[in-house]
Amino acid sequence: MRMNQTSIDLKYLALGQLSPLLFIGKQDPFENLKCFCCFDGHGRSGGTLVGSLLNAHPNVVISNELHAFRLIRKGLNQKQLFRLIYLSSERQVARGSKGGGGYTYAVPGQAQGSHDNLIVIGARKAGATAREIFEFPDVLKKVDKKISLNKKFIHVSRHPLDCITTTFKKTPRGKLKSSREHLQREIGLYFRRCESVERIVNEFESSSLLIVHLEELIESPTIELRSICEFLGLDCSNEYLEAAATIIMGKPNVSRRTIEWDQDLIDEVRNNMSRFPWLECYLER
Repeated sequence: MRMNQTSIDLKYLALGQLSPLLFIGKQDPFENLKCFCCFDGHGRSGGTLVGSLLNAHPNVVISNELHAFRLIRKGLNQKQLFRLIYLSSERQVARGSKGGGGYTYAVPGQAQGSHDNLIVIGARKAGATAREIFEFPDVLKKVDKKISLNKKFIHVSRHPLDCITTTFKKTPRGKLKSSREHLQREIGLYFRRCESVERIVNEFESSSLLIVHLEELIESPTIELRSICEFLGLDCSNEYLEAAATIIMGKPNVSRRTIEWDQDLIDEVRNNMSRFPWLECYLER
């Protein structure tokens, strides 16, 4: 795994150095940028959906799986990172805007892959960003120093028991002896990622962070997406909101019901939930 990550780092660092060649003859798409947006928190919580909806806005480009914080820590400068985000987004759209599980997040008739007058640029790799913040506390200061734009962060939240369950089912147990140990590990990692969100608030102003509850987005997609756009300083048309809403269907998957939860572990999760204000709404669910 370490060698694989090293290879990925080398690839993207090389691409960052060579990226000016891929923009020769093109008008600079970054000259009107005002905001850098990064997702932080958990995988399996709806972040891919929110990132794809934003990537369909004509004034936004969001990459899906580019590890922006790590690349900044490894030495990429602002312009190199922005070029990689732009190219990564183009590649994702060319592949059908697919996410985990084979789902497609293509928004019909909107600007995925054909952005105009970019105002917001960013990256969605929430779990990896949280791990970077936790393992390298100075990375937030490096991001603040290297990125000259206004910094905004989005944390997409889902019921903790559902998020933990899904991660538990999708993550190999490794050397852990039992399913219970595996589930305990995922509980610990979940709340460590929550702590990374608090570190963002401590480093930047609280107004730089937006909590998006997946359940509310699914229930009221146009209202919630308009709020996200307002947070990023974006205008949005009714046509864009209505098109985005068409790919948000059904109800949140209540995956906690698909495994056996010991009551003491449920109590542990609920006790930890009370530490984070954005999780209080789930205490009675």
